[in-house]
Amino acid sequence: MVILGIDAHKRNHTVVAVDEPGRPLASRTIGTTTADHLRVLCWVDQFGPDRRWAVEDCRHLSRRLERDLLAAGETITRVPAKLMAHVRDC
Repeated sequence: MVILGIDAHKRNHTVVAVDEPGRPLASRTIGTTTADHLRVLCWVDQFGPDRRWAVEDCRHLSRRLERDLLAAGETITRVPAKLMAHVRDC
């Protein structure tokens, strides 16, 4: 399984793909439009169908992304921003 972590921002989102042990596989920064989200879905196809999305819970920033991923049949999990805070300190 591949986990696709999303760091959501106002003008762009960063996607990081990691394998089950947590090793980074690839990353990409995308825009925030539905067209950008559809393009990233094509990009993540390289990791196969067994994938999950972990989206930082910033609903005012990630709402469209979440809607687009769910509409495409993807599985998402919202990750509380507090759980991400320690990563930003590094």
